[in-house]
Amino acid sequence: MKHSMLMIAMLSVPMMAAAQNKPASTAVPCASATHAPMVRDFYENQKPGRPLPVASRHFNVAETVIASALPATQSIGTAGSAQVAQTVWKSIDEWGANTSIKLVLTSGGKHAYSFPSLVPMAKPDTGEGWLDMYADDSKGVHAHINGQYLKAVFATDLPGPKAGERTQAISFYNQDGSLVLGVYARVAGETFDQAAVEGFKKTWAVIESLPRICAAK
Repeated sequence: MKHSMLMIAMLSVPMMAAAQNKPASTAVPCASATHAPMVRDFYENQKPGRPLPVASRHFNVAETVIASALPATQSIGTAGSAQVAQTVWKSIDEWGANTSIKLVLTSGGKHAYSFPSLVPMAKPDTGEGWLDMYADDSKGVHAHINGQYLKAVFATDLPGPKAGERTQAISFYNQDGSLVLGVYARVAGETFDQAAVEGFKKTWAVIESLPRICAAK
């Protein structure tokens, strides 16, 4: 993990709705009434707890379609902006610099990369729209998100195949609905850091307080 570099750029920025908890305008692909039952069956009966890129590849749709097809108890999303990126990552910072997580990213939605990391901590906001994060006191992953192109952020909490197992992630998305970066607090069937799980609950609450993206189907 030492000296690795993750350079991240996102593709567009929506206008956010003024009132809390009302649908925000969106350009990302959202689930249709047709998608919802198929995605829910996949997670309930076929591949419970698998990370979202798995379902995205399976159905050959943008990952935001998968995230927005899930029940509201398992997924909640908001429109993106530079301010949202700062707000959400400030909450992730509070998971703790020494907290172990898993970072997931994809290339064109068809290839997935997953690796362990400590939580990348955000540097002070320079006002230029970039979110700069460094893990392990700058000896680990470096991540740079161009917030002006951020289109959506989702928190997802999926039951795993066994009782008590969960897959919990905070995921950042491009305009086309493809994943740029997923911060996984835990993955069903794998060991996890309890501090990440506790932090995830708080970040879920932060996203829940922001305007919704993608109307429920």
